[in-house]
Amino acid sequence: MEAKRSQGGARRLFVLTGLAALAVGCGAAEEVDAGGAPAAVEQALGACTHSVTTNTYVGADYWGTLVFKNTGTVAIANPQISIDVPSGVTCDDDQPGWTHTQSNRTCTFTRTSALTVAVNASHTFYYSTTSNTSFTAANVKVQSDSCGTTSPGGSGLTANQKKVAEALTSIWENDTPTLNYAYSENIQDGRGYTNGRAGFCTGTGDAIQVVQCYRALRTEANGNRLAKYWSALNVINNRFLSTGQDQASTAELDAVGNWTADWAASFNTVATQADFKQCQDQVSDALYYTPIMNEATRWGFTQALTKAALYDAAINHGESGVKAIIRSANTALGNSGQVAPVIGYNGITENAWLQKFLEKRRDVLAADATWAEAVDRVAAYEKQRRVGNWSLGTAFRNDVRARDCWGTTYPTSGYTVRLINADGTWSTPASYTYACQ
Repeated sequence: MEAKRSQGGARRLFVLTGLAALAVGCGAAEEVDAGGAPAAVEQALGACTHSVTTNTYVGADYWGTLVFKNTGTVAIANPQISIDVPSGVTCDDDQPGWTHTQSNRTCTFTRTSALTVAVNASHTFYYSTTSNTSFTAANVKVQSDSCGTTSPGGSGLTANQKKVAEALTSIWENDTPTLNYAYSENIQDGRGYTNGRAGFCTGTGDAIQVVQCYRALRTEANGNRLAKYWSALNVINNRFLSTGQDQASTAELDAVGNWTADWAASFNTVATQADFKQCQDQVSDALYYTPIMNEATRWGFTQALTKAALYDAAINHGESGVKAIIRSANTALGNSGQVAPVIGYNGITENAWLQKFLEKRRDVLAADATWAEAVDRVAAYEKQRRVGNWSLGTAFRNDVRARDCWGTTYPTSGYTVRLINADGTWSTPASYTYACQ
């Protein structure tokens, strides 16, 4: 077991006075409708998927045809299509509304005018190359702004700020600032297997989204080791959706193969690494980063440190969990009516708000014996607040514990101290002194 995964990486439901039920890990699970089933998860599961129904290239006509169907639950806006053509073949002759670039065998086609493919609708895409030999395009990918591949509608983090935020969260998730895409383990928290860079779980509706995305990019015949688990994942996910309860059992997956080995190999194999990484990044952005950046915009937060703290909380508690802590912080500062934006309301400053938010989150973690040892992750953001590193533009270390900021009643988590630079690169310092200033 990785050192810190059991302390912070998997989400467990618990209830506190004055706060809604919060989730710690695998955070898609907590969006529950009136009937008890997590409707938001059901929608998100199919939000960014498609199927290719036609893939032909007729050499005699120098003409290729791709037809893809939107099988998700949201419209695909301004799709970007990429294909691999045979070695030595050049893509040419862009069709109206499209332009393309080519890198080695990969041709990437982007829109020059708006295009929307509605749910359950199909789109026919034509392309031409220099080849007079028929072939089938390989590695067909359809991406879209509406599938979480771009920045959120609100004001998010810069590229470097996001790297810093993700590196810091990765310390709490995997005890290293390097995102661990290959990680997979059953940590016996009642959520099945916990996997990848954001702790996607097989029993809570988010790991299946990664696999669904991966299946759209790569078939089992083309090296997708996880495709064979699709039916088993759906059995588990259907129980999750119908009951609203996280699913601990991995029996269906274990009957198919070695899930943890296949998950790790999907990233560690050179041929499949890029696709598998893309899907983890896409689902993480769609479930955690984009919603929480939009939430930050709603409440009027402008500082990178605040947004990084919210992002970490979203990974740790799930979207509805972090919203509950936001509401609690608002109420504590006199905004019980949840007026948005909160910054500027009755003189509330972002500094005062972040301080209160971190205190409330500290209390959430410290109140449960199982998860109290994750409380040090909150102290790292408190230290940066105190020293004024609002833009995350100054290199810093996570050499701080909750007891350094708030007293000795808090346990020591034991996270490895790392130095994170302003561009997201990192190192392990030879020496350090724990302090909250």
